[in-house]
Amino acid sequence: GQACLFLALATCAYGIGASLYGASTGRRDWVDSGRRSVYGLAVLTSAAFAVLEIAFLRSDFHFDVVATHSSTTTPTFYRAAAAWSSQEGSLLLWVWLLSLWSSLVLFLVRRRLRDVAPYATAVLLGFGAFFTALLVFAVSPFGTVAQAPAEGTGLNPLLRHPSMMIHPPMLYSGYTLFAVPFAFAVGALITRRLN
Repeated sequence: GQACLFLALATCAYGIGASLYGASTGRRDWVDSGRRSVYGLAVLTSAAFAVLEIAFLRSDFHFDVVATHSSTTTPTFYRAAAAWSSQEGSLLLWVWLLSLWSSLVLFLVRRRLRDVAPYATAVLLGFGAFFTALLVFAVSPFGTVAQAPAEGTGLNPLLRHPSMMIHPPMLYSGYTLFAVPFAFAVGALITRRLN
């Protein structure tokens, strides 16, 4: 999981550079490479999120975040939702959803808005880089403990509600989807397409 986050951060940095270079020089191959970086970010964050989700479902207490936010007595339904009950998991959910929605939108406009899209791509990857950097350098969800405890602390009782399964993903989808029109607005301002 941690390796996926390092690679995701490198992918963001490359994609920003490729998109801006392609836009400034008119090289479509670089612009396309920058767009594919968003797809790469989606794949890498999906893999990282899958690792975290599996750790929660298996009650793998070697991961510090699992030991402090789950237990073997926590029902499977809530163990699946516990992945985003922590700050670390929430940030990973955020960057994962951002990469998925960004990938979808950039795929749909790949043959349109050719002057605006590279700048929008760079902005979206900038957001991705910010959240991924937080996960790499500040609050990693993949921190481990040398001696795994026999039992975890358990899920916060306030979060034991069925809406825990859908509320954070829906809320974060809304937040991350707002990044898309913002990114295209920045691209339109840079290219002076104010219509």
